[in-house]
Amino acid sequence: MPVTGILEQFETLFPDRNELSARTGWDLPVIGTIDVYRNSPAVYSFAPAAAIVEEAKAYFGDVGIASTGTYGLAERCPLLVLRSPRRRE
Repeated sequence: MPVTGILEQFETLFPDRNELSARTGWDLPVIGTIDVYRNSPAVYSFAPAAAIVEEAKAYFGDVGIASTGTYGLAERCPLLVLRSPRRRE
């Protein structure tokens, strides 16, 4: 995923940064840190959730994936849930 897409989604969701600042209490310079993605050549890649779950099962007895919401790109940011570490022998 090109990080420029993250900025584009942010700007779609929050077109008025002054309003975002007023609603959240975040300072405009803090909100502006997202601008580092503008024209960035960086691309993020994500391992398939199934591969991460399989790796985690080597160390945890109960592994799952939970959704983090319905916002744009939420499917790219699931929550890895780890319970019951396996005992080391």
